[in-house]
Amino acid sequence: MKVIIALEEMIKDNEMVIKSIKKQLSKHESGESKLTYMGKASAETNLEVAKEQLERHKEKLKELMAGDMVELEEKERIKEAITRKNYIHYQKTRIRRDITKSNDEKIEAMLILDELKEDEIIEDTILFEIASKVISLHLSFHTELQKELRIIKKDFEDSIKDLDDENIKELVSFNAQIPIVILHLYVLIENIKANIKEDNLPAFRGLPKFEDWWINELWSNHQAYYGLYKWKAIIKNLCITSDQKKAWEVIFTNWLSIKKALNKKGALGYHYNYAFDTVMRNHTELEEELATNSLISMENLMETLAKEEDFTKSPAKHTLVTDYVIFKREKLDYKDVKPLPKKTIQKSE
Repeated sequence: MKVIIALEEMIKDNEMVIKSIKKQLSKHESGESKLTYMGKASAETNLEVAKEQLERHKEKLKELMAGDMVELEEKERIKEAITRKNYIHYQKTRIRRDITKSNDEKIEAMLILDELKEDEIIEDTILFEIASKVISLHLSFHTELQKELRIIKKDFEDSIKDLDDENIKELVSFNAQIPIVILHLYVLIENIKANIKEDNLPAFRGLPKFEDWWINELWSNHQAYYGLYKWKAIIKNLCITSDQKKAWEVIFTNWLSIKKALNKKGALGYHYNYAFDTVMRNHTELEEELATNSLISMENLMETLAKEEDFTKSPAKHTLVTDYVIFKREKLDYKDVKPLPKKTIQKSE
């Protein structure tokens, strides 16, 4: 059962967090790695929270594994039964109305409830914790999505069944990835349409067309990069929720990596690339611009927009020293030198 698997994973996560925090505090006490006063207080607070979560998750796992409720006194049993009945009866309503949770979490939470027996109950807080873990572990694949994935897989397999060129054998590594990327975009579009219907927003008019030269000249022509960047941003603006925007980032990255790999094969990859584009269009309506006049118009538009951009300015969230760089410095025990003021840094001749 998904609930059991998720709870076991959550207990492991709790234990790892507790172990990590204890190690951090131990290093502080030994003087090996001193924490600030606020850092120590934060670590101690996080440790207590993690311990409470661990106990709560263990207790719930034990309860579900046992399968039977502890017998209560008759009066308490009746009172508890009434309370439980009301709690369960209105639980899905509470879940739907919870504005702090994403649609995916709400859907997953309700699917988990459907798995439980009539006499089993999971409190809302733990239920959403389990739902989040189920989502992160990809444990849930709804029936309709499994059906859609099977259809997409068959369509793609039928499209490439006659391709047996030795020069494109390495492309078979994409055979499993491509249907999933198509499915993810299909789900994203359906999710956007559902939000539009719920919120009575203007109708979804489809995705803008992409242009092959953006991919073909991606690292050799800044206009190609800029066109792809703008196209990606337009679709991101069609997303309504933050989860949809995050999903599009992942889909775009995977789609582009596949398209770029196929582009590198040149004419040898045309048939495989065509199969990818065709199945993608049939299931998501994402398609490529083929009209020369439209290609020229878009290129002119990109040139105009580029002239209005100030490429000398960094974005507001620009960070030279990323979190990973900080992590890597710590792993390598790298001692950074004091940075020079920007005005003293000279361009190389």
